[in-house]
Amino acid sequence: MSLQSQNYDIIIIGAGPGGSTAAYLLARNNFKVLLVDKEFFPRYKLCGGLLSLKTLQLIKKIYNESPEDLIKNKIIDYYTPFYEITYKNKRVISKNKGTLNLFLVDRTIYDNYLLSKAKNLGVEVLEGIKIEKIDIDNCKIELHHGKVIESRLLIGADGANSIVRREFIRKKIIRNKDWQFNLGTGLECFVNRRDLKKDQYEKLILTLGFANYGYNWLFPNKDKIILGVGALNRKNKGKFVRALKNFISSLNINTEKISPIIAHPVPYGNFSIKCVYKNKTILIGDAAGIVDPLWGEGIYYAQKTAEFAVLTIIKHFEDESVPLTHYETLLRKSIYSEFKSTLKKRWLLYNKLNVLLKYYPVQIFLLIYRKILSFLIHRSGSLRELLKKQHLLVSISPNDYAS
Repeated sequence: MSLQSQNYDIIIIGAGPGGSTAAYLLARNNFKVLLVDKEFFPRYKLCGGLLSLKTLQLIKKIYNESPEDLIKNKIIDYYTPFYEITYKNKRVISKNKGTLNLFLVDRTIYDNYLLSKAKNLGVEVLEGIKIEKIDIDNCKIELHHGKVIESRLLIGADGANSIVRREFIRKKIIRNKDWQFNLGTGLECFVNRRDLKKDQYEKLILTLGFANYGYNWLFPNKDKIILGVGALNRKNKGKFVRALKNFISSLNINTEKISPIIAHPVPYGNFSIKCVYKNKTILIGDAAGIVDPLWGEGIYYAQKTAEFAVLTIIKHFEDESVPLTHYETLLRKSIYSEFKSTLKKRWLLYNKLNVLLKYYPVQIFLLIYRKILSFLIHRSGSLRELLKKQHLLVSISPNDYAS
């Protein structure tokens, strides 16, 4: 391991989508950045990898790349206009073909793509390096062989198991009890397409009913399908594996063909945990608990909070009288208000009455919502033109991609 320097403007811990995006933006603004990750890239990352519309907009804004660009460069692994929402094995919404495609990435490829973007701008990266100690007060990290590296500011972008956030908990800045209350778990596995019938499971499926305060999913990729369950821990003690296997059985998939099941924590409403910064250390993405509290979407929020952190850092470095509280102000205005509303929707979706009625109220709501959305897209020329202008209305089909 060789370092060009012992002192940096910013050290970022974690080279996932949030960390790499923050490093890229900081380097573009002439900051001296060190990015550290315990894994070597490209590294395996099991994840459904759905890129939402707002994620695509953010990628266009930051990297100036459209979905067509990502497909051409083989970053987008698979896309489909088909989706299905079910209650156990009963359809709530049947197969639909919409104007907008659903885009999916292999996280191994996507994360390495973002890291390469940062490297190309001169970000110094340490891969496969374990951090032994973190001093969040003085912005220092100690590596496994005793080498200490200093910076003017730290960013914790190391996911739901963040070692940076553990320091916040150890110093009683964050209460572990509060963090655990809204913590969820995601269980995932995959099945290779060669073990399935041809053209089987080409649509995205979301399924209610197997888990409490959560859902199952099937995300189609080019060479495999991702199967999973995500739900709130305190509502599903000891039930996660059964919920996943029951879902797989409902799809008539041979459980002997699935990969080993992998579990990982999901901050399923932890955005309200304070605080996400202390002195000169900022937490972003999963490390800060900023994940959609209904669907568990994390890629967008990892990259968006990276953008907010960088905006705050730029202001702070230009004028030190500008405090890091500006970061929380941006979160509160743009994300926290949205999440508070989402928590109410989560309660409405998963309340006992709705479950007892087998989600019939949800079926009615989704049917109306789908018709309204379809009407707006097909009838509103201004909306279509806006999507085309942002390169988000993709005029290619899955058949074109397959060829």
